[in-house]
Amino acid sequence: MRKLVYLFVVCLMLTSACKKKEVDGGQVKGLTINDFFPVSGKDSTIVTINGANFSAAANLNLITIGDFSTTPTTASVNKLVFVIPPGIPLGTYPISVKVNGVTVIASAKFTVTQTSGGSGIVSTAKLPIDAAIVNKSFMDWGKAGVHPRLLFSTTDISRIKSLALTDAFAKPTYDNIISRANTILSSPLLTYGLDGARLRINNIHTFSNDQVPFLVLAYQFTKDVRYAKRCWDQFNAMTTWPDWGGTRHFLDAGIAAKAAAMAYDGLYDYLTADQRAKLVKAVRDFVLTPGMNLIERGVGPFRWNLSNDNWNGICHGGMIMAALAMYETDAAYMSRVIALCANGTLKYIQSLDPEGASEEGMSYWSYGLSNTFQAFESMKRVLSTTYGLTDNNGFRQTGWFPYYMSGPVGTATIGDDFIYSGKANKFLSYFWFANHFNDAGLAKAHYDACMERNAASSIKMNGWLDLLYYSPQLVSQGSAASYPLFGHLEGIEYMYIHENFNSDQALYAGIHGGANDASHGHLDAGTFFIQALGETYAQGNLGAENPYPGDFFSNATPTYAASPTNSLGTIGRFSYYRVRTESKNCLVFNPDARPEQNPSGRATISKQGHDASGGYFVLDLSSCYSRDVSSYKRGMKMNRNTGIITIQDEFTPTRSSTVYWIMHSPATDGLQISSDGKTAAMNRNGKLYYAVIKSPSNATFTKIDRSETLPLYLPETVNIFSTAMANKNSANRWYGKLQIRLSGVNSATRIRVDFVKSASANTPAMADLDTWTSTN
Repeated sequence: MRKLVYLFVVCLMLTSACKKKEVDGGQVKGLTINDFFPVSGKDSTIVTINGANFSAAANLNLITIGDFSTTPTTASVNKLVFVIPPGIPLGTYPISVKVNGVTVIASAKFTVTQTSGGSGIVSTAKLPIDAAIVNKSFMDWGKAGVHPRLLFSTTDISRIKSLALTDAFAKPTYDNIISRANTILSSPLLTYGLDGARLRINNIHTFSNDQVPFLVLAYQFTKDVRYAKRCWDQFNAMTTWPDWGGTRHFLDAGIAAKAAAMAYDGLYDYLTADQRAKLVKAVRDFVLTPGMNLIERGVGPFRWNLSNDNWNGICHGGMIMAALAMYETDAAYMSRVIALCANGTLKYIQSLDPEGASEEGMSYWSYGLSNTFQAFESMKRVLSTTYGLTDNNGFRQTGWFPYYMSGPVGTATIGDDFIYSGKANKFLSYFWFANHFNDAGLAKAHYDACMERNAASSIKMNGWLDLLYYSPQLVSQGSAASYPLFGHLEGIEYMYIHENFNSDQALYAGIHGGANDASHGHLDAGTFFIQALGETYAQGNLGAENPYPGDFFSNATPTYAASPTNSLGTIGRFSYYRVRTESKNCLVFNPDARPEQNPSGRATISKQGHDASGGYFVLDLSSCYSRDVSSYKRGMKMNRNTGIITIQDEFTPTRSSTVYWIMHSPATDGLQISSDGKTAAMNRNGKLYYAVIKSPSNATFTKIDRSETLPLYLPETVNIFSTAMANKNSANRWYGKLQIRLSGVNSATRIRVDFVKSASANTPAMADLDTWTSTN
């Protein structure tokens, strides 16, 4: 008896599992297409489908002709009337009807004999644009009714599935998408809640970035409705939330709009008309309405639309994607959204001029632009154009940015960034840039970088976005990249010198200048990075607090211009160790409760030079230390002939001062300082590299060991911050410090430290920064 019951249950389960299966003609629970008329005609032709068991509610019938989907204009249980989508290309197409998850395909096909437009007319319009231009682009290009259409087409999905069967580079990422989607299926739905600052809805970012792409792509790859259902269930829950951050922290709303666009587009054939309408309403209420209120009327807490940072691209981009996905629901409104957001994005794109570098550092470069270029891809596919947004010289080069910021064994990290130390942590670009600009050189460079970085991992690509835009043909057309040995990345103001590109053992030095008030910037002007012998010996930035504390972006007191004080006022950004100058490879003058560098200061290049023997940069840091010095320059030099890297400071204090020279290093565990205090032998994985004090004569090194539990505040500041910042700072567990302390400095002073491979290396005689060459 139990066996019979078991067999009955199994049969019932198998029958249920077939409910979503598509059939070719015939009946599924009575749904039938008998015929349709006419069987050919131009776009906009009115077609009548005769059959049985259609829905009398027009919006519950989804009619698909080729890649185009629409709903009937009138409906009854045995007849549907619909219009061939305007702009559909010439060709012969199957027609199907889907009702309540059941799909039936007509035995005949419809032939489009004439099109009145929309057959691939590319718009030549450039910014600024208006709604009329957008609407004309949409109609001319001919994607009305087509889904998916934003980031990929059905043809792309077929290509990727085929590629995953034969391409060892693509298959692990494809498999990982399915694996991650499967994991999401068994996870609980995410709930509404604000972060510690009562601003951010963290679960919107989790769902939008870490779930939606995997669920949508898994559905597209497999047509397994479990992935689509899980995605819809979460969105359905989110429609009942009080908000998506639109009037408080719009970044959440922008991210949610991107995800909603991808789901609406990629799950279009799964979602019912009512579900699609519910999602459109939520996007309009929670994102587009508050977004347009800000753009058109300035109503909102933060004018991100006027900024030139990642918020601009993410928020505008999310709104653009949502409007493109849902365009047919209200063309007049959606075209206005797209036009205003496209116009507003230009300021962000221009911030990458002239060479593609971002002052926000690598992680925000990636976060901002990966969201922005998804909007650009959607515009290109749905409107035929980005209206010139991708034509700027900086944007055309920005795909190379991570590779210019990288040394042999790591990528320089600036401001609120993570640490990218080690070959397996070097920062990656995206295939999208190579694909969009048909840049075979970048395609090959990115492929090689993925293979190097992820050598120990089966997954080589930089995520699901790389899988969408990976072209083996484009990679094969590229040659091995040739990078400059010496360079200055304008915008982020990062300067670098390579010894050579022959080996990962080669010397590398980098230094950061620029503006202290850059978006997500720290008080780090003049901080330097050194790689040698396949290791990092000088780490110029320890990254940001993660997650951000509630007061991380608050104004702190005392201010830079305040009188000397050991009393901490309001805790804010400049109270955090990782933001303060004492956490960098910089000089610190007269440390107390105040910021050590001027938050409005700017470091500029005063001198540079390069030839086959080496190169150097000299930065003027006077405005960054305006409170404590009358003049200050820092130089960084590499002599390739001798293998010596030099960091030299020349400054004149405004009063008798205590001065710290600081260098953070992961090589302090086995660090040994000579008996005279002038030489530090840094041991990293058994490889010795030396720092040697050349000036002043009374300077000596001190080692500060890394701590598993505490940041490494200076002796003068530890009592100021240790109690007030308890449990606020992350531990400085991987990096100790090598430092010099000078007291009573009241005249022009030079500090020079040379980095050499041998403690007995001969170093050049002293030379003023103004007289530097590559070899003196």
